[in-house]
Amino acid sequence: MSSQVRGGCGAFVLALCVSAPGVVSAAEQLPYGANAFPGAIKAYDFDQGGEGVAYHDSDAVNAYQYYRPGEAVDIGVRGSGDYEVRGSPGEWLEYTIDVPTGGRYEVSITYSQPSGSAQVSLGLDGAAPLPVTLPATGGHGTFQAYKVTTPLEVTPGRHVLRFSFVGGDVYLRRLSSALLPGRSFYLSRSGAGVKDGSSWSQAFSAAQLSTALNQTLAAGDTLYVAGGLYESSTPYAFNLTTSGTEALPKKVVGVDLGSGPPVFKGLWTPTDPGSSNKSYALIRFTNAHYWDIQGLSAEGYYHGVRADGSSHFQLSQLHFTRVREGFSLSNVSQAKLLQSDVSRYTKRGIRLGETVSELLVQDFTADATTGDSSWPTEAYPFGVSVENPADAATPGSHDLVFNRVTMKNNTFTSTSGYQNGDGFSLERSASKVSFLNSAALDNTDGGWDDKSQAAYYENCVALRNKRNFRLWNDNAQPTLLHNVLGAYAQKRDTYSTAGLWSQGYVEVYDSTFFANEGSEIVLENNTTPAARVKLVHSILSDAGPCGAVASKEGGTTLEVVDSVVCDGAAGTPVPLRAPSTTWTGQPADAFNPVNTAVTQGYRPVP
Repeated sequence: MSSQVRGGCGAFVLALCVSAPGVVSAAEQLPYGANAFPGAIKAYDFDQGGEGVAYHDSDAVNAYQYYRPGEAVDIGVRGSGDYEVRGSPGEWLEYTIDVPTGGRYEVSITYSQPSGSAQVSLGLDGAAPLPVTLPATGGHGTFQAYKVTTPLEVTPGRHVLRFSFVGGDVYLRRLSSALLPGRSFYLSRSGAGVKDGSSWSQAFSAAQLSTALNQTLAAGDTLYVAGGLYESSTPYAFNLTTSGTEALPKKVVGVDLGSGPPVFKGLWTPTDPGSSNKSYALIRFTNAHYWDIQGLSAEGYYHGVRADGSSHFQLSQLHFTRVREGFSLSNVSQAKLLQSDVSRYTKRGIRLGETVSELLVQDFTADATTGDSSWPTEAYPFGVSVENPADAATPGSHDLVFNRVTMKNNTFTSTSGYQNGDGFSLERSASKVSFLNSAALDNTDGGWDDKSQAAYYENCVALRNKRNFRLWNDNAQPTLLHNVLGAYAQKRDTYSTAGLWSQGYVEVYDSTFFANEGSEIVLENNTTPAARVKLVHSILSDAGPCGAVASKEGGTTLEVVDSVVCDGAAGTPVPLRAPSTTWTGQPADAFNPVNTAVTQGYRPVP
C-alpha cells in the first residue's frame, strides 16, 4: 500500500469532499472509508487517496459531476436509483474494510451489464485476485446481485479490498458480504502441494474425492472444485453417504478459475445404453441429506444424478450431456433442481420413480436430441417421467412444482410405426402437481401426457407435438388450465392429433388452441368417467379454412363459454399477430389476436 493518505470522508478530511454547486451536499456524503465486513459497501464510497492509491481511472475527469466531483472516478445515477460507478476495463477501486470476525465471507456484487458476460476481479491486500464472470442483466438500468461462488478467506482486523473492472461494460452499485459457516476445502484434478485441501495451493486431488466428501467435510463445510477436465479409466463420482444439517448443509461448488467449469467425463455410450460401463452416476445420494451442489458438468454417465432415500438437497447449475438419464430420484423429499439442463439423453431428462414429494424444478431444460435426427433414443423417451410406485399401496409422487421448465425433442418411432416420446409424462398415482411458465416442444407424442390427479397449469405452451396437451384426469376435481397455448400439433402416425386431447375432467380458461392438425379438441370415451371438458374465454381456430373444431366420441361432453371459435368451413379464422410453425417464444405476442377487441385467449406473461 502507498504511504499516501487514505481513509474515509470524515470530519478530518471534510475539505476534500465539499460538493460543487448543485450536487449532493457534503453532509450526504458521510461516511465512507473503513467499511464493516460483513455488511454492504456502496461502490462510490471508495477510499480517499486519489489516482493510483485508492483507485485507477482511465482519465482524470469525473464525467458526470453528481458525486465526489474532485475525483476522477465516473459516478452516475439512473432515474431515482442509487449512484453507481461506471467502470471501464483496466480501472479499479479500493475499499478499506474492518473485519471483527475472521472466516469465509460470501461476496455479492450488485451491478448491471447490458449484454454478454463481463469480467471483474476481487483482490485482498495485494494477493492474487479472484476472477469473477458476471452474466448480462439486460440493460444498464437493470441491476442484479450476483453471489461470487468462491468466498474470501479474511482474518480479523483491517484490510484493503480491490475491485477491478477487467472486461465488459459494468455499472457497479454495491458490494455486500456475509460470514459463512463452516470451513473451506479445495480440490483440483491433480491436486497441489501437500494435498490437504486447505487452499488451492494445497488442493486435494480428484483421487481423494470420496474421502473429502464423506470424511473430511463436516456439516457446514464447502468443497470447492476447480475447473478443468476430469477424465479417468475409472470415472470419478460424487458418492454421498453422509449428511449435513438443516442449519449447516454440506456444499460442493464448481469454480471456474479462468478455464471453464469442472467437466467430468464417463465411459457410458449411447450404442450400449443399458450398460453403465463403470459410469453409473456422477452424483449419487444414498440416504444422504442436506446437501447443496452447484456448478458441475458431465458427459458419458448412465445417470447424471441418482438419489435414493435422501432429502433436503439442492442441485443447481448442473449441466449433463450424452447420458442415459439426467436426474433419477426415488424416495426423495424436499429437493430442488435449479438452473440446470440435460441434452442428448437416450431415455429421460428427469425420472421420478418411487415416491418423490415436495420437489421444485425451476429454470430447467431437457432436450433429448437437440434436433439431431442421428442421435439415438430408446423407446418411450421422456423429458419428465413421473412413474407409479412398484407397490400400488405406496403413495405416488406428490407436491411437485415445475416452473420455467422446457422439454424438447423427445422422439422415437417404434417398429410398428407408432411414434412415442413425451415432453412431460405423469402416471395416475401422481397428485398435487403444478406446471408454471413451462413449455413442451417438438415431441413425437404428447407435449404433456398427464394421467395425474387434478393437475394445475398456468402460462404453459405446447407446440408441434402429436397431442399438445394429452390429459387423462379421472379425479372428481378437474385438471385446470389457465392461459395456455396449444398450436401446430403435427400428424405423425395413424393416431389422433390435437391441441387438447382428453379422456377425463378438464377445465380451461383464457387459452388458445390454434392450427392443430386434425381437430383443436379431441375427446375420447375409453374409461369411466368419459371426457368432460369446459373451455372458458378461449380461442379455437385454424390458421386457414377451418375444419371441425372438435372430435367427440359418444358420451363425452364439451362446454364452450364466452369463446371465439372457428368451426367448420363456414367459420371465420381468428387472425393472430405473427403465428409461425417454427415459433419457440419470440415474438412473445405472436399468438395475440390482431383485433384488440378480442380479449379471449392466451397472452404471454412478461
